[in-house]
Amino acid sequence: MLSRKRGYTLVESLVAIAIIGVLVALLLPAVQSARESARRAQCMSQLRQMGIGMHHYHDALGTFPPGICSSSRTFWSGFLLPYVEQQPLFDTIDFSQPWDVGANALACAVYLPIYRCPSSTAPRHITAQGIDNRVPSDYLACTSGTATRESGDSWPLAGSADSDGIFYVDSATRVAEIIDGVSMTIALGEAMFIYQTMGIDHTGFPQYLDRWYIGTLEGLDNEVSEGMGSTGVAINSHKLDVFVDEKELSFGSHHPSGVQVVMADGSVRFVAESIDRRIWSALGTRNGRELVGLP
Repeated sequence: MLSRKRGYTLVESLVAIAIIGVLVALLLPAVQSARESARRAQCMSQLRQMGIGMHHYHDALGTFPPGICSSSRTFWSGFLLPYVEQQPLFDTIDFSQPWDVGANALACAVYLPIYRCPSSTAPRHITAQGIDNRVPSDYLACTSGTATRESGDSWPLAGSADSDGIFYVDSATRVAEIIDGVSMTIALGEAMFIYQTMGIDHTGFPQYLDRWYIGTLEGLDNEVSEGMGSTGVAINSHKLDVFVDEKELSFGSHHPSGVQVVMADGSVRFVAESIDRRIWSALGTRNGRELVGLP
């Protein structure tokens, strides 16, 4: 007697497909979470490299690099190049020339993974300030723990010579000057790059969340936030209903619920965006004599 092989019915096939769909739906968030954890770990590694480079610079020259040099418009990130394995690129730069010509413009167009967070959504290259194919940055130096603006006449202004952070215009801060303690003072941190108008500042100019590395044609006065930020404003202020200067000076990231920072001792910490604002502010000052720290 011949036996018949029983196939799947339509109902059974649909049930199997539905089960697979549910399993995929359950698995995808876990995969995305694992990927973000990997990106965050890579970002932390890059920040650690910057912290080490910052201390090598201090060992060689006796100070940390300036937030920006007013004469050459070179950022802290440009001065760190020889200390983050980019000596050949550093050697091509002519600091007597502007950043939109020759080798300087080419340097600004070199993609350096160390200055880009793996979770960043910024374009890889963008033409801005007349510099072709310029590469955005995802990191800022900390200039203050109290400044909330970079435009207008009210004081304190971010980046000014009397800034209470480690980095500012023409700064040359020594470890000995960080009296709050190097493990309790923020040096560098993540920042959002959003190249669209976020508001009008106190000088009447529309402002973007544009951050750059190596050098710039601006970077001073109401453009200090191209290379420096402040803990005087909330983490991820780009999501808040605040004045545009606060959005520009804010540290922030695509990592869920917070931002990663480099302390002045070179260690890297994750700071939740829910941190008490007074503690966050105190972590940005080098000499406020506050007794605070991160868990």
